[in-house]
Amino acid sequence: MSGLFSALIFSSVSYAHHGWGGYQERVKGSFTITDVKLGNPHDRLIATDEEGREWNLLLAPPARNRRFGFSEESVSVGDVIEIMGQRHPKRLEMKVHCIDKDGENLYTYRYDNGRTSLERLRRGESC
Repeated sequence: MSGLFSALIFSSVSYAHHGWGGYQERVKGSFTITDVKLGNPHDRLIATDEEGREWNLLLAPPARNRRFGFSEESVSVGDVIEIMGQRHPKRLEMKVHCIDKDGENLYTYRYDNGRTSLERLRRGESC
């Protein structure tokens, strides 16, 4: 019985931890924030696109976001934001590279060393 329990725990832990490899399709567009969920393992925004579909927008981990200036004061429910990110292949979910509002950059995904996700992709793009 303990072997089965261990297998269940390890499989659920490995499922909960993900990489970004499957997030390939580029997405750019306007979204309206319907909920702000800041906390581990990733800060998230729930938002609807222009077609009314609800998206799960994944940001970096909270400690990293706070260190680089993104907090609960950065966005609010009802804000209309412009997003650049990469979509999950099966869900309305994306890794967010950049968030702009009214022409101002509010958020850029950064790794611990401060490097942006776009730099890491070596695409030479900016937000």
